[in-house]
Amino acid sequence: MNLRQYFFPQILKRFHSKINTQIELVIFSGSLRLDMGNLTQSGEVIEKIWNKAFNDLLPSQFNPETILILGFGAGSAARLISRRWPNAQITGVEIDPTVIKIAKEHFLADQIPNLKIINADAVEFINNCSLKTDNWSLILVDCYLGDQFPQKLESKKFINRLTSLSPHVIINRLFWGKYQPITLDFHEKLKKIFNTKTTRTASNYLIHLSK
Repeated sequence: MNLRQYFFPQILKRFHSKINTQIELVIFSGSLRLDMGNLTQSGEVIEKIWNKAFNDLLPSQFNPETILILGFGAGSAARLISRRWPNAQITGVEIDPTVIKIAKEHFLADQIPNLKIINADAVEFINNCSLKTDNWSLILVDCYLGDQFPQKLESKKFINRLTSLSPHVIINRLFWGKYQPITLDFHEKLKKIFNTKTTRTASNYLIHLSK
């Protein structure tokens, strides 16, 4: 590895996908990350965001048996979960088969213990779940296409189903510049229906939901 890769992001490979645009495998400061639509979607920075969410928003003695990740990406959240709660069974749902292939080939996601990766649309996956037999200790929602959070994931029906399937739901939203008022408006709508707690990083706003 040359010294330049420690100080400047270097694009190692670009990928074509019918779902996501501008997918790039990048190395920076000695670490791999996955960028899509000019946003970092996987890597150490994503692990730090979720680590803060877990520390700030979940009970101190939280010990989940099952965790669902909607918007698996390259597996950063799953890798963090596997270290933090090694006995948890993890299900990762990712809409883009190209991203799943990248996650396995370049981030070794298929080597994360207790992980099952499913290629599916998040809304369709949740709609097909049974409220009687399917449940998770925690659901994470990190679904972006580039910098856009799909509107169908903001619907009352969808979020109601999430909170029916898990006592702990955490949604990750962008929170800088033009995204701040959009995210705050979304949170205001949620507060009218659900119990919410929030935390934030320099660039993200994380919302915990429960009934």
